[in-house]
Amino acid sequence: MSENYRQNDFHSRLQDRGIAKIKLLLEAKGDTENFSFNHIEKNPFHSIDNENLIIYDKKKTLLYRDTAALLPTPEIINSVTPDKPHICSLTNGECIGFIYPYKDDSYIIFSSGYDQHGNNYIANLKQILLFRGLILLLIIFISGWLYAGRFLRPISKIVQQAGKITYSNMNQRLSNGNTNDEIGQLISTFNKMLSRLETSFNAQKRFVSNASHELRNPLTAINGQIDVALMKDRQKEEYKTVLQLISKDIKNLRTLTNNLLELANNDETLLQHFEEVRIDEILWHIRDEMAKQKSEYTLHINFEKLMDSEKYLICKGDAKLLETAFMNIIDNACKFSENKSVEIKITSDKTNIILFFIDKGIGMPETYLKHVFEPFYRGSNTHGIHGNGIGLSLVQRIIKLHSGKIFIRSKLNEGTTVELVLPNLSRF
Repeated sequence: MSENYRQNDFHSRLQDRGIAKIKLLLEAKGDTENFSFNHIEKNPFHSIDNENLIIYDKKKTLLYRDTAALLPTPEIINSVTPDKPHICSLTNGECIGFIYPYKDDSYIIFSSGYDQHGNNYIANLKQILLFRGLILLLIIFISGWLYAGRFLRPISKIVQQAGKITYSNMNQRLSNGNTNDEIGQLISTFNKMLSRLETSFNAQKRFVSNASHELRNPLTAINGQIDVALMKDRQKEEYKTVLQLISKDIKNLRTLTNNLLELANNDETLLQHFEEVRIDEILWHIRDEMAKQKSEYTLHINFEKLMDSEKYLICKGDAKLLETAFMNIIDNACKFSENKSVEIKITSDKTNIILFFIDKGIGMPETYLKHVFEPFYRGSNTHGIHGNGIGLSLVQRIIKLHSGKIFIRSKLNEGTTVELVLPNLSRF
């Protein structure tokens, strides 16, 4: 910017000097041999060193030339127009060529020189800017280092505190001095995440502990029954009774193991086996299987408010998983009811299949409803009834995997209603 200003100013001065000189020359009536410009007033603050002048008439005939001036080429002379002067740099300065009209004639003037004052000013300005720039960079560096250290100190503190949190002290939280700024919000969010992780970790520990306990119980019972049977020779009927008890424990163990494996399965792996499934066919198949395996159970299946099209009873899913979920609900309903029966109502709307599993059993207290989906959690009124508390956890995961919802309503000693909502084929 400053260099451009200097050049424009210097070219303007060269042009003014050239115009002043040609006026004097023309007033001298062509006496160029004895003509001198020494009497032109010069400003010592804006003097032009190595000043030279060349003048041509409109026919491009040389009228005047200073001794040290280098003649321009014909191409340069022809390039000068009234609207576009010729500007160039020389070895010892700068030159401007322009057309000057005077009276009824016009002249081509090439005025050159060296701007000693302007160049000294620009050189001095560069030194000042370089020096001040270095000082400014140093100030910025020091200020940045100080402020960055101040701003990063809370983050370093967070890193140190977070590095001390392990599985053995997950109840520890980061200290939060100011909850209003971004660092405070970050600490608050991190502490909330730690709380969720702690809850999940404790739930996992309880799950492992309960699973180990539930797996150990049938194994201990089987081992005890075998040891007792081997203590002495027994009758055929006694051995048969022992084998029946062992078979029952093995079936319970297999059911528990299968449920645990289902809970441990990867959702992405299960989603790969999804296909179109008819809900009513699954229920009819369950009723037939229950009649074979548990003849004491009674299932009443009722259809209400069904749409005309079959797609309202079809969903995308895994038939085996849905059968597992339904059987767990039915088994719980019958197991906790004196009449060993459950009523299954099936209805649908334009987007969902809705199933109600209704029993008249012992029900659940409200305190239990808050924990109903936690693995291995059992109510205080279930003592003496066989179960491991994993069924509803598995049901919830299966229904969630099918993009469905599960709701449980229960009253103590009045019964329980489990509602399942599954998206039907009309959504796809």
